[in-house]
Amino acid sequence: MDGIYDPAQYNDRLLLGLKGTMSEAELHSIKQRLQQGRVSKARRGALGFRVPTGYVRQHSGEITVDPDEQVQSVVRLIFRKFEELGTLNAVLHYLVQHDITLGIRARESPGTGELEWHRPNRMTLQNLLKHPIYAGAYAYGRRQVDPRRKAPGRPSTGRVFVDSSQWLAFIKDRVPAYISWEQYEHNLAQLQANQARAETRGAARNGAALLAGLVVCASCGCRLAVSYDQGSTGRKRFVYACTRRKIDYGEDACQQLAGLCLDAFVSQQTLAALEPATLALSLAAAHQVERERADLLRLWEQRRERAAYEVERARRQYHLVEPENRLVARQLERTWEEKLAAQQREEEAYHRTLATQPRGLTEAEQIAIRQLAANIPALWEAATTTVADRKEIIRQVVERVVVAVQGESERVRVTIDWVGGAQTEDEIVRPVARLEQLSYYPQLCDRVRQLASQGRSAEAIAHHLNDAGYRPPKRRESFGQQGIRDLLHRLGASTKDARFAPAPDLAANEWLLRDLAQAIGMPAVTLYNWIYRGWVTARREEKPPHRWIIWADAAELARLRQRHQRPIGDEAHRRWTTEAPTPTAMTR
Repeated sequence: MDGIYDPAQYNDRLLLGLKGTMSEAELHSIKQRLQQGRVSKARRGALGFRVPTGYVRQHSGEITVDPDEQVQSVVRLIFRKFEELGTLNAVLHYLVQHDITLGIRARESPGTGELEWHRPNRMTLQNLLKHPIYAGAYAYGRRQVDPRRKAPGRPSTGRVFVDSSQWLAFIKDRVPAYISWEQYEHNLAQLQANQARAETRGAARNGAALLAGLVVCASCGCRLAVSYDQGSTGRKRFVYACTRRKIDYGEDACQQLAGLCLDAFVSQQTLAALEPATLALSLAAAHQVERERADLLRLWEQRRERAAYEVERARRQYHLVEPENRLVARQLERTWEEKLAAQQREEEAYHRTLATQPRGLTEAEQIAIRQLAANIPALWEAATTTVADRKEIIRQVVERVVVAVQGESERVRVTIDWVGGAQTEDEIVRPVARLEQLSYYPQLCDRVRQLASQGRSAEAIAHHLNDAGYRPPKRRESFGQQGIRDLLHRLGASTKDARFAPAPDLAANEWLLRDLAQAIGMPAVTLYNWIYRGWVTARREEKPPHRWIIWADAAELARLRQRHQRPIGDEAHRRWTTEAPTPTAMTR
């Protein structure tokens, strides 16, 4: 009855629950045994899996190189171009530019095992470069299930690539190899270094900074970021700044310096390091051009041979059919015509390629290559040499550049770590914003005072300082008259220069422009602007240096101070909201 405890019914339900629990436990145990069996078989190198392009699996289970020569040539070309170009994106663009396709064996019916030609894509190339089978290694368990990423009810989700130390099976020299194991590890390291991360130098990009990703802070060991800025002259400027601690912890930036001076120094050192290798460079360049043209020609010959085979095969099939069987003959005839049209397109593309890519280097081309290699600076500055080319040249010989700015001064200690372990240390000068930042500012001031006391003009002082090796801040190469005048005014010194002639006889309530600006507490350039706006009463000297003299009594002085305290847009706002005329100045 309902609501009454029945011991027999309770025992039956308990037994059913135990049977269900035992079934799940047995199923889990079976799955574990199967998995252990797969792992054990993989560790013997006997477990079968789908092989990538460039390989086929025989009926016996043995993995061999794809018997198609064109498939092999394309795979070897991809590895060779990656070693030469250094980035996956560059290899992809090269394949697309030369219309090179990848041979893929169909894995699903119909047509399982048939060769299909697909256009290259980024993911396929990345998998090809990362797969250890191309280095002759048998590997199993490269992708394993991460329980944290597994979606409920979806058994195929949660698979991630794991480190080689966690692979379930790994056997070297098990299958035929396209590349050596050392080259495979170098490719992985290059792919890792190309990633745009703080701990890697990243791939060479299109920015103007030649050392992007190579400059390292001597203080914290972080890589310096590149910051671009459009200057007043329209030329794009950039600086290397260590901002990692500022971004992560809110601290002050370690250091920063203008990029042009550092790029110029490292470029000069790189060209000097490459001078002994001019002959080797010329021979390598000629060999590289010849090899690239030979590779492309070989691929085109294979494509033409394949097209001719397809035409001949379609012709044989058409002639073997009975003439009366028009239902089949018409289809075979259309197939034959399609193969002939495809062969014609291949021939036309082949001849177009020959027109743009001659078979071999002419004598003039060989002489030009040797001349360019012998004059590396001219090659470096050539209009045809892009920023990306210069970056790649530097990255071939420079491992990193360690910089240490000496406080806020213009001095920067630079250490170049060359590929191979050698080092070059030197000190360069960076542009700074103010004279006070110069490490020799006290000596500069003493020297200027001394020269001014001798009665020398600003022009003579500038020439003397330039000859003595003094340099101004910012990006100027030498001192000029105006810079010396500003420094003399700051130091309160005077010279024979007309600009610093004795003060003229002033009438009552008359001021020199600089003296009045100082009395009001405003910049002299703002008061100079007020003169041209007609906001003050001023006159100009008739004789050199033609200085401005402004009239201002006590009331006028108070009015000017009040105007200076008003907001910048107050005058324009008052002009639009009132009808009162703007006070005009009397220029005498």
